[in-house]
Amino acid sequence: MNRGYVRLWRKSLDAGWIRNHKLWAFWTYCLMKASHKEYDAIVGLQVVHLMPGQFIFGLRVASRETGLSIRQIRTILDFLRKAGNLTIKTTNKFSIITVINWPTYQGNDAENDTLNDKPLTNKGQHTNIKTLKKENPPAISSQISELENRYQDQEVITQVFRAISSTRKSNHIADSVRLSILQSWERYPVNQVMEGIRKYLDRQYYQQGKGEKYLLGIIRNGTPPQEYKGAGPVFESSGSPLLDKVRRGEIRPVVRDQA
Repeated sequence: MNRGYVRLWRKSLDAGWIRNHKLWAFWTYCLMKASHKEYDAIVGLQVVHLMPGQFIFGLRVASRETGLSIRQIRTILDFLRKAGNLTIKTTNKFSIITVINWPTYQGNDAENDTLNDKPLTNKGQHTNIKTLKKENPPAISSQISELENRYQDQEVITQVFRAISSTRKSNHIADSVRLSILQSWERYPVNQVMEGIRKYLDRQYYQQGKGEKYLLGIIRNGTPPQEYKGAGPVFESSGSPLLDKVRRGEIRPVVRDQA
């Protein structure tokens, strides 16, 4: 029976997932299990409303269908959840897995699942194209995903955006801001960006209310930016506050005439 298809993005090669066969097997399993449309599923005597990108999940069933052990599936689930690829909502009877950004990577194929069943007339093709254009997600989401995929450690990227969000009163940053931050990092090598991010997180500068501009200074300079106004070149401290001020030009040394 023809049940449609899903897209596999080549970005997965860059992330190195294909080399982890168990991770790759379970991730593609999630993509194929996820619903391409909104519908009501019956679980026991309960009606569960599912959105595109969601599916009913059970450890035993997944283990049987993938050949992975329950322990392996738990480990992979935890990785995918922390990496921001999916969420899992658990009840006392079942769980619902949601593939994050499903409309971005798979949404266009929801309409295409019927293309294999019967050919479209010219009129139908035009109508379908218009529908797809209308349902295309904003380009900003795909740009964010593309820039984030530069970095192999997705968990650290997730952590740093949570940290930056915590510097806002709303505890949230808009996608446009997230994109702007990622674009500012793009000017620097990946290793340099990741080193700066880890310093920012390890020293918990975000708890002082220092956001993405402060982080960018760390990425750019390798050290936290100077906090006094009009800061010039960075001087290594001599151990004497007075001598340091002289070296920075903040005060002038007093020269006495020799007799």
